[in-house]
Amino acid sequence: MEHISIKNFAGIKAMDFEFKAINILTGPQGSGKSVTAKLLYFFKSIFPDIRANIETQASKQELDNKQKEKFLEFFPKDSWPKGDFQVTYTINDIRIVVEKLNGRIRFDYSENLKKALAKVKKTYAEEKRKLSNSEEDDTYLAELELKDKVAQYLSDEAPGVYTYNQYFVPAGRSVLANIPTNVYAILNGNGSLDPFLVAFGKNYENYKYFYSEAPFEKTADKKFGRIISEILGGVTYKREKDKDILIHDDNYKVNLSNASSAQQQALPLIVAVNMLNSVPFLPNAVVYIEDPEAYLSPVAQKAIAQLLARTFNYKSEDNLQIIITTQSPYILSAFNNLLEAGRLTGSKPAQAKDIAKIVPKDEQLSPGLLTAYSLNNGKSQMLIEKASGLITQKQSDSAADDIATEFGKLSDI
Repeated sequence: MEHISIKNFAGIKAMDFEFKAINILTGPQGSGKSVTAKLLYFFKSIFPDIRANIETQASKQELDNKQKEKFLEFFPKDSWPKGDFQVTYTINDIRIVVEKLNGRIRFDYSENLKKALAKVKKTYAEEKRKLSNSEEDDTYLAELELKDKVAQYLSDEAPGVYTYNQYFVPAGRSVLANIPTNVYAILNGNGSLDPFLVAFGKNYENYKYFYSEAPFEKTADKKFGRIISEILGGVTYKREKDKDILIHDDNYKVNLSNASSAQQQALPLIVAVNMLNSVPFLPNAVVYIEDPEAYLSPVAQKAIAQLLARTFNYKSEDNLQIIITTQSPYILSAFNNLLEAGRLTGSKPAQAKDIAKIVPKDEQLSPGLLTAYSLNNGKSQMLIEKASGLITQKQSDSAADDIATEFGKLSDI
């Protein structure tokens, strides 16, 4: 069980979330979707810092100071409320709290995490001391093996504490089409820029390498490539002489910087998702995707949902987790269809082949794996029906319903 409770932070009055394998946060702009996703990213990033704290034999105060610096980087003070706030993250029996009390920020950890940290730190120090007194020739390799054991020690003492591989695909990623790669090292120290966008930009070139070396067409699932083409409007992406090129069916080539806004926004997401599929073993990966629908047609948005579902199923053994922030009813409806197909396949196995003709098996999702929340006016509402596990239909396109109702009233005049 994984939860976040937010009280009086960044415009959020009081919200509670339970996270599952696939998570969708929807709502109008400024409702807290992005803040919630970034808070989850922040808390999960603490665990590798705990591991590093053990390996360097640093103090808990040093660990706290590092978290304060990171929290201020992700959430600058000008985004804080005037009063106190509290954000609590819980996974299994582990709890981490960040709060502002009387103008000061503080961190607190559950007693079991404190004890686990102290115990593993002591064990690591003892093992390292034995190693330093050892007469083995290859102590370097032994030290590497000992560091690898730290993660297992932590997991044994505090189940749920993992070294997560986190990937944040931010909104506004279309700017990457027009910014030189080497500029991100310069921008990294600029506190006025979104640190998530800067970090993604720095890694983007590496993600492109995976695409050039192992594009979706080379994976076991050939359908990936066809879905990608549908999202990009029928074109193919290729790297030529360190340039991003989109190639049309007639071999007409367009530099990404001159492509449509939809293509500029979609390509970084596609390249990042391809990277997830290309790495053979990527345990405990978490991918955050802001506004996957940006500038895309409803058909392309449906294809985005298909792509993410296939990726999730393709990496099922790696414990992949997906967090999506969106304003699009089409994204919700597309995922709902994938859930319904998975539900029907489970309840009517004799008709599995007929269901797969409509929604391929590799895109079907088991309802219990997904959760969705609507955020508005500082509060959250779960959108999952308990009985079916599907997304509440009345929430899927309330704006369209309002528009239709308004038109009906006009027609009555």
